[in-house]
Amino acid sequence: MTTRSQIGAALAVSVWLFSCLLVAPAAAQELQRVEIGQAAPAFTAPGADGRPHRLTDYAGKVVVLEWTSPVCPYSQLKYKSGAMQALQAQARAMGAVWLSIDTAAPDRPGYLSPKAATARIRKTHAVVTAFLSDRTGNIGRAYGAKTTPTFFIIGKDGRLAYQGAMDDDPSVDDFKGRNYVRDALGDLAGGRAVRVAETKTYGCAVEY
Repeated sequence: MTTRSQIGAALAVSVWLFSCLLVAPAAAQELQRVEIGQAAPAFTAPGADGRPHRLTDYAGKVVVLEWTSPVCPYSQLKYKSGAMQALQAQARAMGAVWLSIDTAAPDRPGYLSPKAATARIRKTHAVVTAFLSDRTGNIGRAYGAKTTPTFFIIGKDGRLAYQGAMDDDPSVDDFKGRNYVRDALGDLAGGRAVRVAETKTYGCAVEY
């Protein structure tokens, strides 16, 4: 038997998904695009640690930008399975910087205060260099971020080396697909150009 709480939860999810569909077209009109090989747009953003983080702070290093959302089921699945944390740990072992970015206005469901972001990092055991808040959406628009999760990898030369999905499978059950982010990091660590430099993303609309 379906309980009243279950019906309410299902309705809430449906409303949230519908709102994502409404947000996506409007946001997409304002998005820019960075081509592979172009200089990555510079930015400064407040971190959950209370410090400002500038992209220039990490000059000379490989930088992974992960667009994330605490209310996106696709992002949640990757964290719940441990796949995201394992990838973050691999990136750290390779000497890469990992910046999680929450592009959500304060009135959106996915917005996290610094305290809430810190709690989420602790709860998920995320292996990140910093968790950044992009409340104005300026960083997301500069990179053309449309969905969560989406990734942009910047090479040591400061140029965009990869953009797209984490992998080719939105689910986590019995994953046997290809992890694009891991492969891209491997190519960069080996001094090679990223062989698959751009892929199609999946997930939830960024909450501009």
